[in-house]
Amino acid sequence: MTSELENSPTGPCFIGRRPQLARVARAHAAALAGGRQLVCEVVGEPGIGKTRFVHEALRQCAPAVPRAVGSCAPDERGVPFHVFRHALSSGRSPRPGLRSGRLTGEVWTDPEPTVPPAPSPVRASDARRFRLYQSARRLIGLAARDGLVLVLDDLHWADASSIGLIAHLLRYPVPAPLLLMLVYRPRQMAVPMPFGPPGERADAEPPALERIELGPLSLAEVTLLQPSLDPAELPARHALSGGNPGYLTALPGGAPETVPDCGDPPEGPITASALAALRREWVSLPPVDLACLRAGAVLDGPFDADLLATVAQVPATLAAEAGWRLARRDLIRHVPGGGRFAFRHPVLRMAVAQDTDPAWRAEAYGRALTALVDRGAPPADQARYAERLLGLPHGRWVERCVDVLSRAAQDIYREAPELAIRWLRLALRALRPTAAATQRRRDVSLTLARITGEAGNLAESRALLQEIVPLFPTDREGRRAQAVALWARTERLLGNYAEAQAISRRELAGLPGDVGPASGYRLATELGAAGILAGRIAAAPADVLIDAPAGPPPDGSVDPARSGVERAGLLAVRSLAATHDGALDLARDLLTGASRIVDALPDGDVRDNPDCLAALGLTELHLERPADAVRHLDRGLTLVRAAHRDDGLCQLLLGRSRVAYHTGRLVTAIELATEAGIVARRIGSRDLLSFALAFEAEATAWRGGLRDDERAVALARSAVELTTDLTTWCGRTAATALATAALLAGDPTTCVELVREAGGGAQLDRLQATLRPMWFELLCAAALATGDPADAERQARLALAEAERIDLPGQRGFAESAYGEVLLARGEAAAALPHLEAAVELFRAGGMVLRRSLALVSLTRAAETAGRAGPAARARRQALELAEWCGTERVALRLARPVDPRVVATLTDREWHIARLTATGATSRLIGRQLNISPRTVEAHLTRIYRKAGVASRSGLVAWVARLDDTDR
Repeated sequence: MTSELENSPTGPCFIGRRPQLARVARAHAAALAGGRQLVCEVVGEPGIGKTRFVHEALRQCAPAVPRAVGSCAPDERGVPFHVFRHALSSGRSPRPGLRSGRLTGEVWTDPEPTVPPAPSPVRASDARRFRLYQSARRLIGLAARDGLVLVLDDLHWADASSIGLIAHLLRYPVPAPLLLMLVYRPRQMAVPMPFGPPGERADAEPPALERIELGPLSLAEVTLLQPSLDPAELPARHALSGGNPGYLTALPGGAPETVPDCGDPPEGPITASALAALRREWVSLPPVDLACLRAGAVLDGPFDADLLATVAQVPATLAAEAGWRLARRDLIRHVPGGGRFAFRHPVLRMAVAQDTDPAWRAEAYGRALTALVDRGAPPADQARYAERLLGLPHGRWVERCVDVLSRAAQDIYREAPELAIRWLRLALRALRPTAAATQRRRDVSLTLARITGEAGNLAESRALLQEIVPLFPTDREGRRAQAVALWARTERLLGNYAEAQAISRRELAGLPGDVGPASGYRLATELGAAGILAGRIAAAPADVLIDAPAGPPPDGSVDPARSGVERAGLLAVRSLAATHDGALDLARDLLTGASRIVDALPDGDVRDNPDCLAALGLTELHLERPADAVRHLDRGLTLVRAAHRDDGLCQLLLGRSRVAYHTGRLVTAIELATEAGIVARRIGSRDLLSFALAFEAEATAWRGGLRDDERAVALARSAVELTTDLTTWCGRTAATALATAALLAGDPTTCVELVREAGGGAQLDRLQATLRPMWFELLCAAALATGDPADAERQARLALAEAERIDLPGQRGFAESAYGEVLLARGEAAAALPHLEAAVELFRAGGMVLRRSLALVSLTRAAETAGRAGPAARARRQALELAEWCGTERVALRLARPVDPRVVATLTDREWHIARLTATGATSRLIGRQLNISPRTVEAHLTRIYRKAGVASRSGLVAWVARLDDTDR
């Protein structure tokens, strides 16, 4: 590499190297002060900036001292003393008196241009050479009598006479203030330290021979070196160049990640000037060496002599010899631990590839691909060559390249789905839509549809499946059934439940009689799952398949593990449907069978069916088995995250968020729902996004922070807007979430309307049977808030009846809590106590920590009203402890409310808190400071409170609160 790539004097601003510059300045000052010769070796990798460093050192350290600069060139190696001629010959001498003369002409003429061996006794030519070196030494001493800096650059290309003279000067220093700077690449010299080891460093002055080794620039220095580039591109450019400034400037101005690693685009990634400078390193190579160098540039990573011989089309022995010769030139380097080689730098390999004839390079790619296939190399290693071959304008290698890319995509899609998708898209483009290629295009398209769907690109997956599924014939192996099931699943994830049901039902009806049940498991699962989500459960085909034998067909056409997990998925979906209908005995039986299968399978077999784990987790949650739900959902999350499956991640996150909400972990529930919403947006599923917003809204509403009421309502309204049908599970979830948020925000009327609309009437028949007591309890609370105790009692009795039918502890807790609240509102505190105590224990049994803390609030108020101070204090303490664990402020706010809710029913928990603070005489500024809100927000709350309380001023509000609240709580 020449100075054009080494940050030469005409390059950009000089960056870094401050400690090394200080060492040069110290050596130069010592040479001038002591009147003696000092030597600085400046060494480093090609392109590291040695030439530029030397010129910068001279500019900063010796701007007024005479200097002589000579550089070597590859084509002048046969010229004796050519580097000294270049530095001190006529027209370049640092002193006018040395521009001509007999001594100058005689010194630089060596009768024997090569260094002779050193036998004994000494020949006459040795003595003459010594006299010649002494003459040159005197000439240099004359030039340096008042100070001189002699720079000898690119000494790795120096002739033998110049190397000998430098060694002589080191042995017999010039008795003058001379700073001799030797610049070279150690790897391209005969020995790493051709002039001996550096001298010992002393505190007083620099050693006679000092070695300065330049390393790569840091990322910060690269940023200063190329300030015009986008900062986002710089890390990638720094990594590709290794911090080498020469290679860095050789790269194009664009982002290096857009540059292929072998220089395949027509213009090439290496700048023209850099390529011209780099070409000097290989332009004079013998034909065999040049062919091996170009073959090495075609190969990725380390390569051995046999592979090099195959690609270069030379005998293996010649390839091995050429490899070592190229290594001695430092074009390639030996890789430790075997007989393999690699280019000294990726940019050099890119330059060689760019300088190679494109037609030869294309054939070389083909030879490399054939060799790797024959060797059984990993498909991902083969795919890089197939990718480049398909980018070239010929069709000779299409079939082989498509095979390689398809296998490689299947091999790596779990670790790198984006790369697998890129390879499959390239393979699909290479397969022209002809009759002969129909089956190949169908198979590649199906693989691409599956991987893009798993990566979250549901729209592309759906488009591919719509195109290719009709092309699949019915087969006993079930490939068409699997493709149709994948299509139905994609439609389901996109919220197209009617299409998913129609596709699954039609395919199930058309399955041949000799096809085993395993081929229909996924179809039946999709039919059931789409039915649950659509609110119209279709169970008959699934029931038939569940009753069928569990084993795979006797011909072994179906993998037993796949058949097992697909059967488990069907059982889990049917169990979920049974819980929806309230058939809990059936649900438990089906759940036991599914869980037994899944728990016995290794992760590798379960990973491809995350929907099974999601259905298991939801069913276990609805059956109030949160520990089992966490176990299955967490297993699914671990597997899909490792496999980069966005299609399964969103559903598992939603299920896990629901479990966290059930167990009272409100912050965790909000975080998981938020992440699920991000994934839902990424994959383009409106219904999954609606679920995520609804779950986040409910958890936010119960958290009860200062701005949580408004935020919860806004989130729930967004969830409702995303769904167009309240009869679907998504629509019902969004509506009931908005109902919950509205009630807690002080709007019980809207709450009642939404719950009854989602439930299909007063009996809530459309809502999930295992959750109806909870919704009747919500209606009871709304009736109490509107001052209608009769309706509240009706809702509480409906809750008790539903809870008796399904017999789940948590749902019975909702019913007991509702009836206890009704009795407490009627002033029958003693009668309410048994119901509220039962609710507390039932919520504990069901794992519902948040609801248990709220039930303890009601128990506290009932015990206080009944005059039972001890139980009241214990219940209060337990409620506050559980509230802190859950992360809710509702408990503390409700403990501060009056016992009789009828008068203050329209005030939210937060509004009553602000009303009580106002009654203490606190100003809006003080209230805002205490609650960490602005005084204007406090005034807005007070305006709503005045309207609901029927007062006109702050003094009227103080009197109103005093009549209701005669406690110091």
